Amino acid sequence: MPMIDDELSQRIKDLNWPPMMEWREFADWVRVEQGAVEGWVKRAYIPTVKIGRHRMVNIVRLLEQMDAEEL
Repeated sequence: MPMIDDELSQRIKDLNWPPMMEWREFADWVRVEQGAVEGWVKRAYIPTVKIGRHRMVNIVRLLEQMDAEEL
């Protein structure tokens, strides 16, 4: 797993973003229907990690992927 670079770490801190959040909460946060986000999770379009019974969206990894795609 890649480490968070300093710029990304500072951006997350400045925006007060959590490093992970439950996928339903993520859907509400990004204003997308929960069914759509559930599909993204099932198809592995967005990075997630399972913690106990909860499927969490890995916000840090998502931002890293988005930054990589901008190159």
